[in-house]
Amino acid sequence: MPTNKLWLEHTERAAWDTIHALREKLSKAESRLQALVPGVARAEELLDRIESAKLKYAPEATSHAAVVAELVVHIERLQAELASNQAPPSAINLALSLPRPPLESDELPERYGDSLDDDLDALTRFARALRRKAECTQPGGAHDIERLLQQAEDRLDEMSETDGVALRDAAVELALLAARIYSLSQAAD
Repeated sequence: MPTNKLWLEHTERAAWDTIHALREKLSKAESRLQALVPGVARAEELLDRIESAKLKYAPEATSHAAVVAELVVHIERLQAELASNQAPPSAINLALSLPRPPLESDELPERYGDSLDDDLDALTRFARALRRKAECTQPGGAHDIERLLQQAEDRLDEMSETDGVALRDAAVELALLAARIYSLSQAAD
């Protein structure tokens, strides 16, 4: 056996370093094992729940991982559906595409024809102005019916003090508020 003192110190230090490193690894492994213990105690319950979920949501799945994957897909689909149901009403479409039902005024004699054409022209201009205003307005805004009603009431009060172009603009804004209130009330039903 070698008797060189430096060689013996070096070998002893290397041995103690190895022992220290092994103790550290053993400590980490024990802590990891202890972290798994609570899960192992409930593993049977977890597997039973996965089996019942398989019967209900993923009968074609062949493994527990496939069942969990199917459940994740199912949850994502439900979240997307919930998000689409909770989204604010989409932009109001002001296009006059729906045919209107016949009115009693349609049966009036032709002597009123010119005034009806004038009314139709005014209504067409109003619809265009309303569409332009809706396109220029941010789609966000209030999504609360009470707040929209309050805005409409305030706007109506302001209209009594305006005339000319300002009155026409106020009427368009009031009609746009009415369309938003209508849209929100439909979404609430």
